[in-house]
Amino acid sequence: MGNAISFRLNPKNESDKRILDWLEEKSSQPGFFNLTEVIKKAILTAIEDEQKENQEKSIEDWISEAILLSREEFTKIVKESSQTVANNVFAGVLGAMAQQVNMGVVPMSQMTGMVPNSVPVNGSIHVTDAEALDNELAADTSAKMDNSTKSMLGSLFDMDDD
Repeated sequence: MGNAISFRLNPKNESDKRILDWLEEKSSQPGFFNLTEVIKKAILTAIEDEQKENQEKSIEDWISEAILLSREEFTKIVKESSQTVANNVFAGVLGAMAQQVNMGVVPMSQMTGMVPNSVPVNGSIHVTDAEALDNELAADTSAKMDNSTKSMLGSLFDMDDD
């Protein structure tokens, strides 16, 4: 490509007419001495705008990638934390249940899911399921719970609030 560029603008063509009007307006402004300077300035401005647009696009792509990676990392951390909390709660519940069994508060048959129809007490008196439940609640020496707390714990373990 040589050092000179020549082209003609047709004032009857709409886009060429717009260019001619723009060139006339710009060349009459202070600081521009001829059309060559106006055209060079317009081309340089277009080049700078394109470079700036490419740089902004690159920054936008980088930010989008960073957001995506952050979202994935956050999701991973939340899942791991949730699993840890669930494991700790489950371990705590199992520990509390085991402690109650060791203290004789909860019969071992309830821990395994087998609930007898009657529980022998002192070898001769039989207690029904409802009476056994009342005895267990009465024997609970832990801190008193209000009904809403019992209800929430019951719903956590899918127990009926009878």
